[in-house]
Amino acid sequence: MSTCFEIVEGLGAVLLSLYLTYSLCALLARPPGSVPPERPLHFTFLIPALNEAAVIGATLQNLLAAAPGARVVVIDDASDDATAEQVRARAEQDDRVKLLRRRFPEARQGKGEALNWGVAQLLRRGLLPPVPLEEQVLVVFDADGRLDSTLLGEARRAFADPDVMAAQARIRVRQGGPRQAGWRGLFGQLMLLQQDLEFYVVRHIQLLRQRVQTVGLGGNGQFMRLSYLAAQLTAGRSPWPAVLLEDFASGLEVRLASPRYRLVFLESGVTQQGLTDLRRFLRQRARWTHGNLQCFPRLGRVWCTPMHLGARLDLTYFLAQPWLNLVTLFLLVYYPARAVQRFLTGEVNWPLTCSLLALNLSIPLAWVLLYSRENRLTPRRAAFAALGMPLYMLIMMLSVPLAFRNFFRGQHGWVKTARHAEV
Repeated sequence: MSTCFEIVEGLGAVLLSLYLTYSLCALLARPPGSVPPERPLHFTFLIPALNEAAVIGATLQNLLAAAPGARVVVIDDASDDATAEQVRARAEQDDRVKLLRRRFPEARQGKGEALNWGVAQLLRRGLLPPVPLEEQVLVVFDADGRLDSTLLGEARRAFADPDVMAAQARIRVRQGGPRQAGWRGLFGQLMLLQQDLEFYVVRHIQLLRQRVQTVGLGGNGQFMRLSYLAAQLTAGRSPWPAVLLEDFASGLEVRLASPRYRLVFLESGVTQQGLTDLRRFLRQRARWTHGNLQCFPRLGRVWCTPMHLGARLDLTYFLAQPWLNLVTLFLLVYYPARAVQRFLTGEVNWPLTCSLLALNLSIPLAWVLLYSRENRLTPRRAAFAALGMPLYMLIMMLSVPLAFRNFFRGQHGWVKTARHAEV
């Protein structure tokens, strides 16, 4: 039995070492210093929309004001509400807005399917600007997104490099959310703050991954060169694979398509709504983990495609995350039980225990400190973020077994995240 304990605790030490090393590298990551000149580009925003009447109007207004030279195309995925009517009314007032409608049985097959269909429609129906595809960039945008005014300028500089095929904007979570009283309201504010803090950590990870050309693409603020998308469709390949993590999978396909293709991270960003409902949050994170599991078979291609060793290791670490999280969830049960057993028998190694506890707390506290400094949080709100982080991390871990259950049951259906109206 002691040998089993030693194996489990050795595995825990390996996982802790990986986590600390990766986190420390991310903490130290900084944006690149050189700023290339802008290149003239034509942007087309593509918004997949299913029952987005609560937010689509404000999003169109934001994009038309912040990106006056761009086109905005909304893919209505057989909505039951007034989404299509709102978009059609805006299109009648402004010819920069276009509405594409999907109908059953093809509709509601997932966000990736909607995007693949939408790009094919744009190319076939001549809805794009009459300029070379190399000079056009498609921007995937969520129906609740808001665009930073400096983002397109940064994208023009990034895509000045002809080898850049895709880019991902920084994502922020808008604070406020639906008003609720009592503990529900407090919990909702905690969730919004923690989600924004999480995306702050993701920003540093993206800066680290940019050094090895493995920037991950997300479903909001995802830039892709249209010449690449057209080439994929012509070859009979879907730019967005049929998985629940279609955004990351699309970036992985770019990375695997050619050794010279590059993905970059854009510091200017987009904002989006956060989730305050526990059930919806768990369902969203379970979908993300489920999609990661679906991407895992691409690990073989990662190690067979020419790329830097650092890129292979980083992609392997990301693709293995669901399995590592499952082990971590087991360790979260094992270590407290083992600690109680050792305490009762007087076998506690207090110096080692305190050292491990300090190591586990140091990285989260460092993230809170940096995040609080950037956002100028009051000491009270910074303490709220620090104290809420363990609860938030535990909630995220609870979505892991749900994801594995759905994956092994073959329940690969797409469940959309609901939005709420904003003032």
